[in-house]
Amino acid sequence: MLIAFELSGEHETLPKAEVLACLRAHNIRYEEKEHTDGILVIEAEASTSAAPTPMAEIAERLGMTHRIYAILGVSSRYRYRDERAMEALIKDAVDRVMEPGDTFAVRVMMKGKSAIAQVQMQVQVQGGSQHKELEREVGAMIKRMGYKVDLEKPKKTLVLLFTRHKCFLALLLHSIEKKRYEQRKPHLRPFFSPGVIMPKLARVLVNLSVVKAEDILLDPFCGTGGILIEAGMVGATPIGMDIQAKMVRGASQNLLFYHLKGHLITADATGIPLRANSVDAVVTDLPYGRVSLISGGINAKSRASFMERLYEEAMGEVYRVLKRGRKAVIVFNSPTLYSLFPVFGFNIAERHEYRVHRSLIRYIAVLEK
Repeated sequence: MLIAFELSGEHETLPKAEVLACLRAHNIRYEEKEHTDGILVIEAEASTSAAPTPMAEIAERLGMTHRIYAILGVSSRYRYRDERAMEALIKDAVDRVMEPGDTFAVRVMMKGKSAIAQVQMQVQVQGGSQHKELEREVGAMIKRMGYKVDLEKPKKTLVLLFTRHKCFLALLLHSIEKKRYEQRKPHLRPFFSPGVIMPKLARVLVNLSVVKAEDILLDPFCGTGGILIEAGMVGATPIGMDIQAKMVRGASQNLLFYHLKGHLITADATGIPLRANSVDAVVTDLPYGRVSLISGGINAKSRASFMERLYEEAMGEVYRVLKRGRKAVIVFNSPTLYSLFPVFGFNIAERHEYRVHRSLIRYIAVLEK
């Protein structure tokens, strides 16, 4: 079964990595077919059980994907104006996915500048955009097969998905609702502190850990609990730690605000009060802006030394409590820390970076024990 993910363009590497991590979290075997113009196509192994492949659950998890499609047919983008070839492609697809009484709508999505330019050159626009003209043409083909158009609430939405080289005929499976992340912005929570990770990025970090429902996820520098919230939202059991009691109290309030259960501990990350090999995932944002709060206002040289020891001892503890074969996702502010992780036996599985603002780049390491 060919599945396409329409990735958001907000980051170069994170959207694809998030999708693949979610597939692994749901034990879906897949083969990557192509990744171009923001479209990731995989071949997913068909489900052997009576239950369908859980793409709906994956759609609920994803943060940096717009839509998920089932690919029904593929054509060169240069052939889509061949009406006979297109009609044959449409008929075969419709016969497979439409049922008696189904209504439909047709949509056109163009990804990549070259795909858009090609369509603009070839489509004769008559009182509308090139998208609308194509939608009308394909819609007319399907109407001739006896199906009824419903542009408001169609039972099936068929999509012509253009990349620079191909035209995919696809069935829309799921649209990812992005408003949920806007509704969880940090300043809307009962307890707020500036400089925290935004909900969408926190969700991506949780997903990169390949955490599964009912797994235990630890954030040893939990702050206000943003990562814990997203972990709870995907069904994991969050454990949060912070050396500041007020942060622990605030994180607890924020979890309760979203009706989520978790375990909060006031503790130092250099001595995590958990058994060895007891957690399934670790996701954390290493402190860098709150140093004065935890290091007593010491001078810059001493502060740097303090932070170096903190990172070393904390990562040793993260390695100790994490189960073998599982992942830790660590956010930090200096690429020099990459050399620290292998010292404890971690394998660096992925490296990502994102720009917070002009003068601050943050780094993301996906580590495997």
